Amino acid sequence: MRNQNRLFLGQTIAIPVLVPSLLVACSGCAGTTSTPRSTEPAAYSAPDSSWSNAHPMGSVPLPRDAHGMTYDSTNGKVVLFGGKGTRSHYFNDTWTYTPATNTWNKLQPSGILPTGRFGGAMVYEPAARKLLVFGGVLGTTGQPANDLWAYSFNANTWTRLHPPGAAPPARVYPSMAYDPATGKAILFGGWTGTSAFADTWTYDPATSTWRKLHTTGSPHARWGASMVYDSATGKLILFGGLFGSYDGSNRLNDTWQYDPATNTWKNLAPAGQLPPARGYASMVYDSATGKVILYGGFAGSHGLLADTWEYDPSANAWHRLPPGATNPSRRDFSSAVYAQQANMIILFGGQTGNTGNVNATDLNDTWHR
Repeated sequence: MRNQNRLFLGQTIAIPVLVPSLLVACSGCAGTTSTPRSTEPAAYSAPDSSWSNAHPMGSVPLPRDAHGMTYDSTNGKVVLFGGKGTRSHYFNDTWTYTPATNTWNKLQPSGILPTGRFGGAMVYEPAARKLLVFGGVLGTTGQPANDLWAYSFNANTWTRLHPPGAAPPARVYPSMAYDPATGKAILFGGWTGTSAFADTWTYDPATSTWRKLHTTGSPHARWGASMVYDSATGKLILFGGLFGSYDGSNRLNDTWQYDPATNTWKNLAPAGQLPPARGYASMVYDSATGKVILYGGFAGSHGLLADTWEYDPSANAWHRLPPGATNPSRRDFSSAVYAQQANMIILFGGQTGNTGNVNATDLNDTWHR
């Protein structure tokens, strides 16, 4: 999961194995390495993958990993919440980043704040200009939770929500994206610390209710996968993640598509070369190009990654982008968003190190692409 020397669930734990009933056998899934399908198509011309270190002016969030980050399309700002820092410090602070001025600003919300946490899921709900945060490991208990919080930009206030009826069980490292066509957040997978999920849920902000979906098809149980909404097709794209043991020795590099209109998951099985199997990577959808951009992640015994990949939904193909003049260091547990008004990808923080998640160093750098 994370640094094996860190504390989780209140104690140093041995490596657990997933509950068999929650783990689907992965015939054809990637294990510790990915398998290239073929060479890159000759007609493909890779764009420049250069990143630039923004070096923001003024105050910046403290170094952290496994934080939440999303984009407020109303005012063109990036929003950050929570994460875990050095000495097992759990953050519950809220920041905004303004690309136009290259500055971070710490918000001072009124009312009761969410408990500090890492590994939760976060999305932006544009109709009400609210931020939704679900689950993660809480600093007060050291255990995964299933609480749901909303931050109102208009009121500058956090509120704990209490949806009636069934809710997703407590988990860490789920994948969640917002579907503007239905006005609902879609949640998939996650981990309890001993077992993984392969369930799909929706949350409807209009009625404040969760609903467990009985989908046609489903990705295998996993946590730490990356998921984005493809505005061109109205579908979600999910990539990779971890399954099996705590040390991340079992990793995936499959690509799935979820169609909310038909409630169907589909294994896309892209042609050509695939990104190496990984979890905890940063992934965004670039609406200007209609492409998905993937950066970094955790590759088990292969350590942390510093590669940039592009997925073209129209061609159903991945392409590795050549290293640019500057790039972020190898890392996982970072967060990235596509800032539409600025037409750039913004990446912040995460963990870096040459030995994977063991004795890794937290970061607070801001990168543009």
